Amino acid sequence: MFRQKIIDAYRNLLGWKQHYDTNEINLQANLTNTETGEYYQQKHPALRLDIIRALIPENYTLETYLKDKVEQGAVEMLNDLLQYRQLNKYGKTLLQTTQLLNKYAWRNDTETNENKFVGFQIRLRTATGLQAIINKIGLQFLGAESFNLYLFNSGKEAPIYTIHVTLNENGGWAWKKADEEIFLSSLGDDEYSGGVWLLGYYQEDIQTNAINLTDFDWDKGVCGGCNGVGFEEWQSLNDYFIFYPFSFNAGDFEKEKMPDLNKINLENHKNFGLNLRMSVVCDLTDFFIENKFVFKNLLAYKVTNIILNDMKYSQQINFIEENIKMMIIRDLEGDLETKQDNITQKYHKELKAVSFNITGINSKCLPCDDENTGVEYGVV
Repeated sequence: MFRQKIIDAYRNLLGWKQHYDTNEINLQANLTNTETGEYYQQKHPALRLDIIRALIPENYTLETYLKDKVEQGAVEMLNDLLQYRQLNKYGKTLLQTTQLLNKYAWRNDTETNENKFVGFQIRLRTATGLQAIINKIGLQFLGAESFNLYLFNSGKEAPIYTIHVTLNENGGWAWKKADEEIFLSSLGDDEYSGGVWLLGYYQEDIQTNAINLTDFDWDKGVCGGCNGVGFEEWQSLNDYFIFYPFSFNAGDFEKEKMPDLNKINLENHKNFGLNLRMSVVCDLTDFFIENKFVFKNLLAYKVTNIILNDMKYSQQINFIEENIKMMIIRDLEGDLETKQDNITQKYHKELKAVSFNITGINSKCLPCDDENTGVEYGVV
């Protein structure tokens, strides 16, 4: 459900406080490090390292157990949040593979090579967690070709992807699948974040000419009133993207470097021999990483709950520590006399608070609780 890097990001959100007697138990630094300055033991006195160690079976080290429980807690916590916010479509495809242009250009409608950098500018509409996948790239050229396509992001100078294409002479669409899936995210990684994407090629690298589609208006798209072929697909794509063909004149760019967007030319009636097949999914991994400090108490209660339940059912803790078990059961199930919140109730109160803190985000991937504001599906 989540990419591995989200687990890595939460691994030291809180730490494990070193045992009072390091001659008895001495944890590795990767477990005691804490980004918030807080420790799991602050949530419950039974999380003493010597008590935890007593419940672990043979051949299961304390370090491995603690690491496993934090990872388990992070995954369960995020799944609980998604379920609480009724995000039952998380991780599913919002838009099935859809083709940008659904017709051929004429062979005599060619683009003159002027040593430009040309292609598609792509912007993802603002939506936390929205992730587009370029499944295939279509190419229509006059003759046989062998050259590179480059994908740039405005937040990084070097190309994100370089895709080599080889074409036979046929004049129809040739579809190239990249060696790996190409992801465009509304939230980026450490190297870039959101921004503008440019997918294109250098005209100096091609031997013949691109076949254009000059009778297509990129401002209007596919005509719906005249029952244009591909209208529904076009409308679906435009729910998530803004596409526009571009060119940079010779001298306004440095090859294999992200060009200055102030020098871009937007071309309303061209496609430079390019087409795309794309799909859209939600991936909130980067959102949860960027906002991880909001989840510190929620994670602490979740990990506490998991370990206390392990203690509750453990056969390793002997009869001398049965009084500890009784305290754990009371704190897990509640006490009718004190009527204090048990661990599960504290967790659910924190879950509600965290959900409220992120309610103001307007997104197809992170909607409010209202049943009418959930994930929308594009029509294909």
